[in-house]
Amino acid sequence: MSTEPVEDSLWAQRCGVLHKAWVQLRYQRRRQRFFDLVDKTTKAATVLLGASLLGRELQNLLPYVASAISALGLLALVFGYGDRKQLHKELAEQAAALIAAIELVPAGELSAGTTARWAADYARLCLKSPPPLKTLTMMCEREQATADGHPEHVPRQPLPRRLLADFV
Repeated sequence: MSTEPVEDSLWAQRCGVLHKAWVQLRYQRRRQRFFDLVDKTTKAATVLLGASLLGRELQNLLPYVASAISALGLLALVFGYGDRKQLHKELAEQAAALIAAIELVPAGELSAGTTARWAADYARLCLKSPPPLKTLTMMCEREQATADGHPEHVPRQPLPRRLLADFV
């Protein structure tokens, strides 16, 4: 009796989990980069506004500048950009660890237990992740499909959706 269908099935499961893990890694890195950028922009704007209070020309605008500084501080506090950046960094590291674990096992040593363990690890990774942004996920899926040599696998998102992908 031939074991090729079983081996093909195990290889397909391996490739499926590996692909999803790569998409997850891309997604988490993009979220990490986004929150890092927002955090740094908020801090820079706060410092700039604070420094602008030293000029005599802006003394008339003091209440507005002070309100803007307070608003930026409140946004950073409420949305916790730094915490979110750290969460996505940790999730990206877990996705990279899963990719490494998959790549470490040679094709001849694949087993149902191994592929099941990878699928379970991927499910645990998704469990820890915040709800994903659909357009950003599809963009990451397209990037990975292109990297795998299948750019037609996922359609390119329209420009307005791509521009808002980090927000909705």
